[in-house]
Amino acid sequence: MIEEIKADYCIVGGGIAGILLASKLIASGKKILIVDQGPQFSEEDRANMLLKSKENLNDFADYNDNVHPSVVTPLSSASPEGQVVEWTNYRLFGIGGTALHFEGIMMRPTIEDMSVKTLYGYGRDWPITYSELEPWLLKAEYEIGVSGNDDNPYASSRSKSFPMPGHAFSYFDSEIFAPALKKIGITGHSCPRAINSIPYKGRSGCLACRACKFCPSGARYSPDRVHVPILEKHDNVTILDNLSVRKLETNSKGDKIIAAHATRIQDESPVTILAQNFIVAMGGVETPRLLMLSANNGVHNAGLGNIGGQLGLGFSDHPTPYITFDVGQSVGSRLGFETMISDHFRTQSNRAEQPTFSMFASPAMDWFPVGNEATQWTTQNNVLSLENIHKGIPQMATLSAFTEIEGKGILELDKSKLDDFGSPVTKITMRLTDWDRRGPASWLSWRLK
Repeated sequence: MIEEIKADYCIVGGGIAGILLASKLIASGKKILIVDQGPQFSEEDRANMLLKSKENLNDFADYNDNVHPSVVTPLSSASPEGQVVEWTNYRLFGIGGTALHFEGIMMRPTIEDMSVKTLYGYGRDWPITYSELEPWLLKAEYEIGVSGNDDNPYASSRSKSFPMPGHAFSYFDSEIFAPALKKIGITGHSCPRAINSIPYKGRSGCLACRACKFCPSGARYSPDRVHVPILEKHDNVTILDNLSVRKLETNSKGDKIIAAHATRIQDESPVTILAQNFIVAMGGVETPRLLMLSANNGVHNAGLGNIGGQLGLGFSDHPTPYITFDVGQSVGSRLGFETMISDHFRTQSNRAEQPTFSMFASPAMDWFPVGNEATQWTTQNNVLSLENIHKGIPQMATLSAFTEIEGKGILELDKSKLDDFGSPVTKITMRLTDWDRRGPASWLSWRLK
């Protein structure tokens, strides 16, 4: 017998978007159901994962490492050739979603970002203006808690300051990175973060634990720590973890979703969810996949919401090229994250000719590539020298950039590769244009000047 669950609102996806939406629906008094394919992690789970990562010296340890094998849906990526590059990412399944482990970077769009087609001839314009969006950006910043200073000369206007001051600049940022930027006429400024610089709404300020992914102090925002406890106090909210929604069903006209068909991860038992309203908030990969898997033989032959054939087109991301080098002096350390960034090239470059990028730097010893880079920098005549490692690592820094790309990627179903429930996985083909490639090339040529 198929289990049946009823609700007024069913939110598919327990990440930051779904959890925040549910918190705003509480006051309606309607019955709210949140479902997620992953588990709900406890504070004990966090502590054990952090301890294990330190014991194993594994900075890559993450929340989905030891979950049920059916929780994480695999991906398929086109083989890199020509203008195609392999795409991988750090999706996370569980109550809290990717925000369980995100770095908390909360950069806003600029006014120009909203009209790139009109101004520069690529991409698409937003259907709303920056002035219309700005109040909602502010609400989000205050809801989750964002630290930052009004010191970014490249940023578009704000109607109100950040809810918290920015984190004090680290030794590296204030004594090495900022002077280097100033020397060539570039301003470094605070990096807005969803990490408390001071106590905020009952949560601690950052204690510089340098374990941001699991954040022992709770200073970094995570939906399961901040908003889920609020949701759990209300009788009209139900959160179901380890429940995988496999398909959405519409009425005969195809103009309304009436049911979601799901499977419990642990025992693969079927569940049908009936609701008046369905909200799909599964992220940039799983949301279009579910819509494609929900294709029917009636109105939505190519997937829900895909009558125009646009679903899966225009897939994009923000590549992060980096380079590690010897500064020639001790670079110190950091809080565990960058305190300074520069948006100079977001507004001071010709976007009709090349992508924009934001730039930041870090002591390399605080960043995972140091293991590979150190062996290159401290090897002489094919001999690895411990003396050179001891001398070299404290002087190594990494310069990185967030670059935009035009968005010619394609997301589709790969019927040759199935998940544990027999459904096609997502195949992502990242097609880079010549314009896309000018971004990293420009960043690298700038660094070499």
